[in-house]
Amino acid sequence: MATVVLVAVFAVAMVYVVASQGAYYRQVSALSAADNGRDVKVGGAVVRGTIVRNAAGVHFVIEDLTGRPTTVKVDYAGQMPATFAAGVQVVVTGRYTAGDELIAADDLQTKCPSKYAGQASPLPQPSSAE
Repeated sequence: MATVVLVAVFAVAMVYVVASQGAYYRQVSALSAADNGRDVKVGGAVVRGTIVRNAAGVHFVIEDLTGRPTTVKVDYAGQMPATFAAGVQVVVTGRYTAGDELIAADDLQTKCPSKYAGQASPLPQPSSAE
């Protein structure tokens, strides 16, 4: 009986963690007025020319990764990843304000596909056995 209770508690905890944090992120185009005031986890690419840094933090715009012409503004005041730059894919987590089309982000992660891309092997050099 104790094992059944333990398994049930573990299952409920896992459902809660996945529901609150989410294993995946949504696209910018998936945001709607129904998300107003809620915490969201959204992925997108940083739009060139939109990064503004000031005493309050970093402000920028991300665009949908599916090619839809949808954008959302992001305000973030935390630790900046070293790979953050225009054109980089990011995932932000924070409170969404639909009227302002703004995410007040608590967390910012960058995705750097080039970091994981295979590097070309150098061509073998002919030996100079003369």
